[in-house]
Amino acid sequence: MGYDDVDVRIGDTDSSLWGFGAFSSRQAVIGGGAAHRSALAARTKVLRLAAGLLEADPDDLVLTHGVVEVKGSPDTAITVSEVARVAYLESNRLPDGIEPGLEATEFYDPIRGAFAAGAQVAAVEVDRTTGSVGILRWACVEDAGRAMHPQIVDGQIAGSIAQGIGGAMYEHLVYDADGNLSTGTLLDYLMPTSAEMPELSIGHVERPAANPLGVRGVGEGGTLGPNAVLAGAVSDALGVRIDELPLSPSVVWTAMRRAAEDHVTPTPPEEP
Repeated sequence: MGYDDVDVRIGDTDSSLWGFGAFSSRQAVIGGGAAHRSALAARTKVLRLAAGLLEADPDDLVLTHGVVEVKGSPDTAITVSEVARVAYLESNRLPDGIEPGLEATEFYDPIRGAFAAGAQVAAVEVDRTTGSVGILRWACVEDAGRAMHPQIVDGQIAGSIAQGIGGAMYEHLVYDADGNLSTGTLLDYLMPTSAEMPELSIGHVERPAANPLGVRGVGEGGTLGPNAVLAGAVSDALGVRIDELPLSPSVVWTAMRRAAEDHVTPTPPEEP
């Protein structure tokens, strides 16, 4: 079928079956897998009905560009639109044993999921006076399986890295001594903007996953990496141990001061 001939309707719980939410990078894997299996089931129905109308064997038919034709005999053909018309509006033409309609409902559950795998690396600079951290460069390579829409995949990776950087450097739930949340609004809860985001270099290793579309989730890979990437980069730059997030200037400055104090050699007392 042509791209423009397909109308996709999603997110309508009045017309869909049950579901329990979107999480764990499951949309392309599970939703896409179910859509793929449903499309194959509908295709089988189209070929079976077309075979009856053309008086041919279903195994001798090919479906391409919205037309069903007999192999080796392209003049013996019928459009999918005509097949649909018979299926829904001309039941008197239905071959024996074929019910009206071309609907298909299929389910898909990969059980173990299909999470992305990848690696990230960053170059940072640290102001030793204030403890502020600046990101100079960032590279990320992910194996998201078969990228159905590369531009969307790159956008999701970039957005998830931004979210990860926010958690690693800025976002912090702070409570006072009485247990009250002190950072409950965007006036107090610091989040990164485009000004804080580095230029991202994104690469791909496309190894098809073991599911109908060969795809993997792509959200978690970008989000989870920045914590370790930035803590490791700052630790490498300063030669200090980083064991606290977010990497606010005060956290970095305190880590530098603690390391300096640990390396101070005590002055021996003067002899009387």
